[in-house]
Amino acid sequence: MINKNMSIMELLQTYPELAQALSNMGMGCSRCLGSMTETLEQGIKAHGLDVNEVLEKLENYLKKNHG
Repeated sequence: MINKNMSIMELLQTYPELAQALSNMGMGCSRCLGSMTETLEQGIKAHGLDVNEVLEKLENYLKKNHG
């Protein structure tokens, strides 16, 4: 399960397919050094996006692609 307190790197290691989903939202996390230390919440806010909306989109992406 995805949560806002996990590091971006942890998210991408657990769900590498989400790199493209994040990129589509304007977050090039897989290429950012900050992904090693930033939480998902910090990264989302740094890009001016809504935390709950992004988390919902990521969860929906996983459900759609991993049923």
